[in-house]
Amino acid sequence: MGEEIKISVRDLVEFVLRSGDLDEGSSGVTEEAMLEGARMHRKLQREAGPEYTAEVPLSIYYPVFLPQEKGVEGSAEEENSAKCSAEEENSAESPAEEEAAEQAAVLLEGRADGIFYGSDPERPIFGDAWTIDEIKTTYKKISGLTEPEPVHLAQAKCYAYIYTVQNDLDVVRVRMTYCSLATEQVKRFTEEYTAAEIGAWFDDLMREYSRWAGLEIRWRRIRDTSLRDLEFPFSYRPGQRDLAVHVYHTICHGKKLFLEAPTGTGKTISAVFPALKAMGEGKADRLFYFTAKTVTGQVAMETFSILREQGMRLKSVQLTAKDKICPMETRLCTPEACPRAKGHYDRVNEALFDLLTKEENVSREVLLAYGEKYQVCPFELGLDVSLFTDAMIGDYNYLFDPHARLRRFFAEGKSRDKYLFLVDEAHNLVDRGRDMYSASLSREEVRVFRSVIRDVYPALWKKLGKLLTAFKPYKEAFEDEGALPPGTRFLEVMGGREKVLLAEEIEAAADAAYKVLEEMRSILGEQRKGNDTADREAAAQVQENFLTAYFDLSHFLMIYEGMEEGYQIYIDKGGREDLTIRLFCVDPSGKLSECLQKGEASVLFSATLLPIRYYKRLLGGTDEDYEVYARSSFDPEKLGLFIAGDVTSRFRMRGTEQYERIAACIHSTVSQRHGNYMVFFPSYKFLDKVLERYGEMYPEDDETAFAVQSPMMTEVEREAFLERFEEARDDRSLIGFCVLGGIFSEGIDLRQDRLIGALIVGTGFPQVCAEREILKQFFDSDGENGFDYAYRFPGMNKVLQAAGRVIRTAKDVGVVVLMDDRFRTSQYQRLFPAEWRVSRLTDSFGIGDKVSRFWDEWL
Repeated sequence: MGEEIKISVRDLVEFVLRSGDLDEGSSGVTEEAMLEGARMHRKLQREAGPEYTAEVPLSIYYPVFLPQEKGVEGSAEEENSAKCSAEEENSAESPAEEEAAEQAAVLLEGRADGIFYGSDPERPIFGDAWTIDEIKTTYKKISGLTEPEPVHLAQAKCYAYIYTVQNDLDVVRVRMTYCSLATEQVKRFTEEYTAAEIGAWFDDLMREYSRWAGLEIRWRRIRDTSLRDLEFPFSYRPGQRDLAVHVYHTICHGKKLFLEAPTGTGKTISAVFPALKAMGEGKADRLFYFTAKTVTGQVAMETFSILREQGMRLKSVQLTAKDKICPMETRLCTPEACPRAKGHYDRVNEALFDLLTKEENVSREVLLAYGEKYQVCPFELGLDVSLFTDAMIGDYNYLFDPHARLRRFFAEGKSRDKYLFLVDEAHNLVDRGRDMYSASLSREEVRVFRSVIRDVYPALWKKLGKLLTAFKPYKEAFEDEGALPPGTRFLEVMGGREKVLLAEEIEAAADAAYKVLEEMRSILGEQRKGNDTADREAAAQVQENFLTAYFDLSHFLMIYEGMEEGYQIYIDKGGREDLTIRLFCVDPSGKLSECLQKGEASVLFSATLLPIRYYKRLLGGTDEDYEVYARSSFDPEKLGLFIAGDVTSRFRMRGTEQYERIAACIHSTVSQRHGNYMVFFPSYKFLDKVLERYGEMYPEDDETAFAVQSPMMTEVEREAFLERFEEARDDRSLIGFCVLGGIFSEGIDLRQDRLIGALIVGTGFPQVCAEREILKQFFDSDGENGFDYAYRFPGMNKVLQAAGRVIRTAKDVGVVVLMDDRFRTSQYQRLFPAEWRVSRLTDSFGIGDKVSRFWDEWL
């Protein structure tokens, strides 16, 4: 029968038969709603009686005749010129043409909610027959529903076709069961089909799908052939081939690899190349490259471009955040506000087919161009393109965030292909994971929202009042510690100057929040059907507040529902009246591991992943997973590492004397050679204090200029800042005053003489706060050094990232000055990377001579 392609019943009908408008307000499905829907499915199935068989797996191989090949084997340009029109592709083939066409098999899989034999109690005139039951749950009111949704019915009819063929039935019945999650009201629709009717309908459906199957099957051949023949595009640097071998073996064994690969090891190509070779050998179907920043995603795209120059054929797409790719002045994804949303699904499949037959490198610009040509949403088009591409590049969110993850790939119950995950800048994923799996509920925000909607939605106003009441015990506890609710205790922060209330449970607040959310869902459901009884003009004025509150509350309850070990609930007093309930994910390893298990293998890499044991634990690794430290291929002697041991950033020792000593140390360093330098400080306040003294002691002149990072810099301001460093200088110096852990301390690539020195003030400690103290307590109680996990390790990572800006190529020579006495201690020096094996101890008075001697050796 030829080659095979696999697709689920639901994916098939939702893709081929989609039509109508794009509406962001009606498309979101929360994890909490999915859990509630699954519970209702089980309830209805139990109530159906002993003749009812629930969750019946069904599958069938269906032969399809692929449309005639039109230049697919040639270059992208040849394919474009040879491509037939969409009308020709859609036309039905004659029997003679089908006989001559290439045949393939589609494996169609799914699971029917229920199958039973008997009569329909609501329509007994039908008599006895086999019935396929498809259950759909919703928070919308279903009383006004007069017929099933076409896509829902099509899903049930596919199951009916499979069951009819496999059991040689003459007639089959399809029942659509709708159930309201808000009221548990049930409404059913039943239709009966002969075997001929259901067969003819299914043949038409698969005929439409055959052009997409042909596109995918033929492209896969081209891709795999090119990947098998692909050669590494460069001469291997020292240790680089071993690095690629480690990645390949990780994929072959289906493990996770935690890889610390310093700048210069070529980690991106060393991870991508073996992953693509494994794909060409059938060990993987699709590659996902996840990043923390768009700029590192661009590096991956450039890597694919280099490999294409070697003959690789690969379809790749870089997904861009919705707000950044939206062409509208104001993003509002509703058919009323956006002309592209109106009828988007009527046009998007033709846009998609056109793009896939012409493009291999699908960038942001390509998506914008096709979005404009077909008047469809470029963001949604990008998501659809990802279904047909071999490699997808995007933010961590697309795998790990419970709201933004790509459900078309990673939703529970998906018939999963073999996925490979490459996670770049993996050190960022620890705190990003904590953020994604944490949530907050603010009393003040609830109060303000309640006041806004009082006259518009009175029933909602009352339920919000009960939610405010649920905060009362915590408010009383802050006013009188003798009124502590059961299962709570205070945690003092910063020597008792601040305190938070740690709680074991917040059941009353959660129950009240659930009731608020149910009322909000009911209101949204009525709005979509045009049955809302509220004054339309008044409702429109509060709609933005309503949707913001709705999504915030949905997230809070979803996190609450999924809390497990590794969470701490605390209540923070932010003002006279405000209280915030915080669901804090202390240890995200369980959640991250759950996501990574959706892939066949994962490689998590970074230039700063030390100590690996710390990251391996918090990123969901196990003892069976691999860890590798790749030594830098650069000459370590070209980095002058100096530790100024007579200065410190300790809070209690800050003052004019320290600021002047730090300023002197900076000046002594940069005075030894003209060029570009960056100085990194622990905070903006610290930066301002030192900059003030530096400007007084060593003002800007013809030989020295300053560039200063400021809070909340715009994209234009950031680019202007970096542009000043694009020019290598040998006749004057530019000193950048920056914040450690900020936008200029990682991710920027100033090669050769565009940055010849980084001076780092302090150890990078995160600011002492409630969450850091909770982290410290948690890991102390878990047998680890809580101070390391909460403060030292995250701080040292910032230091390593900032220092890594200096040596970017084999030609680079530069200095790194660590300005804090704590860097002299073994607790910190054991965290130094291997290439820092030579460090020079000095002080703010003697550093100038030592830096001068270093430059004399290399200039």
